[in-house]
Amino acid sequence: MLTDSPVARSTGARILFLVGAVVTITILLWTHQMAARGNSHGLTAIFFVLFAYGDYGAAICALLILIVAIFAPIASPARSMLLWAGEHPLPVATLSFVLLVCGALGVYHNHPVSMDEYAAYFQSRVFAAGHLSGQFPPPVMDWLIPSGFQDFFLNVSRVTGAVASSYWPAHALIMTPFTLVGMSWACNPVLSALTLLVVHRLALHIFEDTEAAGMVLLLTAASPVFFGIGISYYSMPAHLLANSLYALLLVRPTPAKSFAAGVVGSIALSLHNPIPHMLFAVPWLIWIAARQGGVRLLAALCAGYVPLCILLGVGWFEFSNHLRGEGQALIAAKADAANRFEHMLAVFSPPNATVLLSRAIGVAKVWVWAVPGLLILACYGAVRGRGNITCRLLTASALTTFIGYIFFPQDQGHGWGYRYFHSAWMALPLLATAAMYRPTGLKDVLRDSVAAPVGIFADPATKSYVAACILLTLIFGIGFRAWQMQGFIADDLNQLPHYQGTERRIVLIDTRSSFYGADLVQNDPWLRGNEIRMFSHGVAEDAKMMAQYYPTWRRVYADRFGEVWSAKN
Repeated sequence: MLTDSPVARSTGARILFLVGAVVTITILLWTHQMAARGNSHGLTAIFFVLFAYGDYGAAICALLILIVAIFAPIASPARSMLLWAGEHPLPVATLSFVLLVCGALGVYHNHPVSMDEYAAYFQSRVFAAGHLSGQFPPPVMDWLIPSGFQDFFLNVSRVTGAVASSYWPAHALIMTPFTLVGMSWACNPVLSALTLLVVHRLALHIFEDTEAAGMVLLLTAASPVFFGIGISYYSMPAHLLANSLYALLLVRPTPAKSFAAGVVGSIALSLHNPIPHMLFAVPWLIWIAARQGGVRLLAALCAGYVPLCILLGVGWFEFSNHLRGEGQALIAAKADAANRFEHMLAVFSPPNATVLLSRAIGVAKVWVWAVPGLLILACYGAVRGRGNITCRLLTASALTTFIGYIFFPQDQGHGWGYRYFHSAWMALPLLATAAMYRPTGLKDVLRDSVAAPVGIFADPATKSYVAACILLTLIFGIGFRAWQMQGFIADDLNQLPHYQGTERRIVLIDTRSSFYGADLVQNDPWLRGNEIRMFSHGVAEDAKMMAQYYPTWRRVYADRFGEVWSAKN
């Protein structure tokens, strides 16, 4: 009966439902208004489309989950699952891994959708072959890599034909063992499953309560963004795992743990670029330096950072400069190297209206890609749990990450959820749980009180309501996002010429009738395999190029998406 529901019995559940419904309806109207007007306000096309159209349906789904969860009984068996999850994190992580692998193959089609994903995948294939760079024929470089992607996503030598990822190499190195055995699609599911175990340990440290740890675990695993990013080829699952492990190592710092945290931090810095970890780590570095014995701990931390930062950071930086500068441009590249760090810092600038809009959309994306109400609970938990130092540090890391990217003058382009924030996302389920369960040290906040506050969300009815939202999101929220993503990626792959042959062939992709079709120009680092994809320069230029460099090949197929050339008779 409705009178026995959590919302009828609990002030906290009512607040969560009412505020959650208002915020979700606001986002729903916002996405509808943007789609109706079709005005991107200077946002990139993909970022606009994924929010205005993709997140519209997700907002409806979130609103329905908030409503249906009203009917969950207070004595719901859902709460018993929290205790079970807290006591059995390994089975939860294993089940999540299986779900993510199914998603990587069935939903994501084992396909790096964006160039951000492809760059790391490409480099992992290079490393798996025992090389630092691949090799493309220089005369057709502009066909094999669109010119706008050269020295942006992939560094190229136009003299020798060497090609390597422009991103720092740690994520590609982590993916390499999976690529070696033909299972590159399993990399991010493994990293995501490990993240669940680390977050569970962080929760036990903060709350010293098994049920609370189960709440953190399920809030994480049930959030659609954890699924969406976890089945992709993005580096963000590696960032999330590295930063979570970094925090776990420093919650009770010793010189040995600080050194280990530095090693983990150096990997995080070099995953694809150093900014995500830098923003996350700043509060922790300040706290370590300011505490008693901090100089010794900070020295151990820095000692852990140095070796891999030199190898994977400075070393890759110099390799990239050399690759781009091979041949006649080498002297100019070396002269420019001295100003490279200054150029890196120059990417930051005061935000304009478009950037502020994109960051506001980022907050909305955090909302609709999570268990409904998670952000409300996290904000309240950050205040309620401020007596716990780990809660304070996680709050600070979340804020420095969000605020730092306000000064980065681009929206994220492609991506699931708000991926610029994903490196600090684990703070949300941990802080949300602090709204419902008492962190250790909470009494320290109240100097004039003997007992810590109960909290408006700490009653059993609210926990039952949240547990119901978790279960519904796990089934319908992730299910809806999986359906959306599968359709999006299938449509993306459908932009390739519809040729059915399997012989060795060259596919010239005409991007004039496609949506981000240039991102489909993805090749093996040495052009092995039966399909070579090229970026079309127009029918006449393509025919001229093929006649010059592939004179025995003939056009065997053409449609509005491009042409297929083959050597078969």
